Amino acid sequence: MENNRFKLRRKIDTSIPTVGLILSLFGLVMVLSASQFSAAETYGSPYYFFGRQLVAWLLGLVVFYYYLKIPLEKLYGQRSLYLYVSLFMLVIVIAFSPRIAAVHRWINLGFFQFQPAEFAKLFLTIYFAGWFAAKAENIQSFTKGVLPFLAILAAVAGLIIIEPDMGTMLVVVALSMIMFYAAKAKLFHILGIVIVGVLAIVSLIYIAPYRAARLESFLGKGSGTQDTLGSAYQTNQALIAIGSGGWWGEGFGQGLSKYSYLPESHTDSIFAVVAEELGFLRTLLVVLAYVFIAWRGYQISQKANSKFAQLLAVGLSSAIIVQALINIGGLLSVIPLTGVPLPFVSYGGSSMVVCLGMLGLLTNVSRETVD
Repeated sequence: MENNRFKLRRKIDTSIPTVGLILSLFGLVMVLSASQFSAAETYGSPYYFFGRQLVAWLLGLVVFYYYLKIPLEKLYGQRSLYLYVSLFMLVIVIAFSPRIAAVHRWINLGFFQFQPAEFAKLFLTIYFAGWFAAKAENIQSFTKGVLPFLAILAAVAGLIIIEPDMGTMLVVVALSMIMFYAAKAKLFHILGIVIVGVLAIVSLIYIAPYRAARLESFLGKGSGTQDTLGSAYQTNQALIAIGSGGWWGEGFGQGLSKYSYLPESHTDSIFAVVAEELGFLRTLLVVLAYVFIAWRGYQISQKANSKFAQLLAVGLSSAIIVQALINIGGLLSVIPLTGVPLPFVSYGGSSMVVCLGMLGLLTNVSRETVD
């Protein structure tokens, strides 16, 4: 396999966009179910959030088509531009965007509001895939490979944590490290970065009291009832909702958790609503959909006919599955809870547009394979 050889070998893998688009349509339906009460109470219309998500989905289809059709050699040539745009947007959102709920995360263009950190996931994946492919001979060098990689990653992750957005930062760091490993970095270097990264993350957690409270609740060091109603409240309500679903669920639209019990019921906690209303067996199909997309993506990476295509497939697949695992794991109390949306399903225009863009690009990469 040559490093930067682009030649279409076959038709696209139709299974990836089929599963992904079905998952996104399912997400629209679940946003409608999970948000009707809060939308009517807050905005006077039960369809407020659904309407906005539908617009984002339609815009996402345009982005999906763009990345489905763009030649990979063109994308490879534009890789540096994607990094510059990411850094520019992240600086702009910190420096000039208004503080909403104590964070700087949104750029408001009047007709459209978006989160630069969400787009950084896609843009950084494209950049690192191209950078690793172009610098393949230097990846195992500490000075020419490790240090430049860490400098770029630290710049992007640092800007995201300043917003602050711990969950998105973790996704960005995780997918970048997976790509670094796939690019044949030395295991010794990877282990060193992981150790330093874990120490940095622990420090960031204890700098912010609300993060420390979440971690202590997860570790079972909360303060009884007070903690149940505080830092552990969302996790406890999510577990109640998930447990209430049983095998077959309460029925679509029949869940009770969304009625002011479960915080962020149509955004970060929507998986709990899915489990409550559809039950374990049907919710399992949702989980398997993410596993399938990642599995097919990693298979495509193994057959890719260019280093760039290989690393793109790894990065895009990792971005989707890592985000899904962090979201679901937090609600199941397997890992500490973070504010990470469930790909294709959670309410959030930026997340939907980016996920559909990733889906289109992963489908595009499926062309660049050898039989």
